[in-house]
Amino acid sequence: MSTVTPLAILALIGAVSGSVTAWLLLRRDRPAEVLIPSAPPEPVPGEVAARLVADERAARLAALASFARQADADPDLRQECVGEILTQFRSGRPDPPAWQAELWRLLLPHLRPGSPWFWPGMDLELDGLVLHAVDLRGCEVRDARFHAVRFVGDARFGEAVFTGLVSFEGSCFARHALFGSTRFGTGADFEDATFTGTADFTGVTAGGPMWFDAARFSARTDFPAAAFGDDVSFEATGFAGRTLFSGSRFAAGAHFTRARFGGHADFTAATAGGFDFTGAQVRLNARVLRTWPPGWAPGEPEPRRWAGLTRL
Repeated sequence: MSTVTPLAILALIGAVSGSVTAWLLLRRDRPAEVLIPSAPPEPVPGEVAARLVADERAARLAALASFARQADADPDLRQECVGEILTQFRSGRPDPPAWQAELWRLLLPHLRPGSPWFWPGMDLELDGLVLHAVDLRGCEVRDARFHAVRFVGDARFGEAVFTGLVSFEGSCFARHALFGSTRFGTGADFEDATFTGTADFTGVTAGGPMWFDAARFSARTDFPAAAFGDDVSFEATGFAGRTLFSGSRFAAGAHFTRARFGGHADFTAATAGGFDFTGAQVRLNARVLRTWPPGWAPGEPEPRRWAGLTRL
């Protein structure tokens, strides 16, 4: 039992209370400093929102990274994991470029054959999105769909391999579209696509048909040394700038019906099972180089095949 008596406790309380009262009386000229403790400044709402978004993104990325580690060990989960990552491309506000960059960093090691984390046979579907600074150089995927996508910044697909169906139908390349040495195993669809900057398809190869019908090439267009294993169609396609098909090989038909050439076009040493330029047109002051190698059908009425084109 305590040896402190009630009377001693009351005396101690009284002494402490008196001391506090005296101190308050001495400080009464500045009561706010004594009675009202200073409060920390309230966070700015924008800063709160930014912190919440950052926390949410970090949580999402951590969950996706964890899923990817599981998929590394279980191939049955890999396409599902890729699908989950691609879904996140639709929720990139308020900073889509930064968010997409984080998602690509997570995804690309699984699409590049030289990576120890490569997953073969993956499909990509990114329809209807605005994509920033896409860089799929050296990647290998199966089917890929980029319907009605707007590519902001350079779109880099050099040396990529698509083993399945590929479609860029209705897409817009707002800057350069770089497809040098890309391999399309079963062909590709670029119908109604818009190429604002340079369209570089140098050395591209295709095992199946390719369609560029009604596509619009606004600047330089390069297809030199391309190798097409099936029909290629450029029907009603517009070429506004310089266009190169020099040395290209068309194993089947090369269809340029109703195509429009606004700049110089060079088909020197290009070969095809058959060229069709029916209804094609070229600007008056543009040149069309057409030194045809063997492969041009003998006896075919060349001027009619080039109806509407300026002859050299």
